[in-house]
Amino acid sequence: SNDDDAGSQGSAGGAAAVSSGVAVRTGAAEMDGEELAVVAAAEAEVVGSAETEEHVQRILLAIDNFTRKVSEMLDSGRAMFKDLAADFEDRLCTIHKERVEKWEEEIRELRARDAANERTRAMLHNAQLQLFHIRE
Repeated sequence: SNDDDAGSQGSAGGAAAVSSGVAVRTGAAEMDGEELAVVAAAEAEVVGSAETEEHVQRILLAIDNFTRKVSEMLDSGRAMFKDLAADFEDRLCTIHKERVEKWEEEIRELRARDAANERTRAMLHNAQLQLFHIRE
């Protein structure tokens, strides 16, 4: 059928429809009015189908292009987030390390101060004991 030919020929289908329409017109003298209407409708459908197929092909091309762009954006986004995640992880680990080191230093200072206080307390206690013994 002309429909199948036009669909399989893509953009060249329009030319095939016109040439087949000419062939139909030459034999149309033997057809009645109803048959002519069917032939005219089929001819318009074939031409419309070729135009529609061209439009569909443009849409499919746009879909392919858009899909490619989205895929590229996803790849780019993944790479960017991977880099950001690595930077974030490094920075967070650095912050943690610095904070823990600060607390550990604070613990060392507290222990050193406590040891100094204990030595001072022991000296004061010894001084009190000596003063107490001197009074006796």
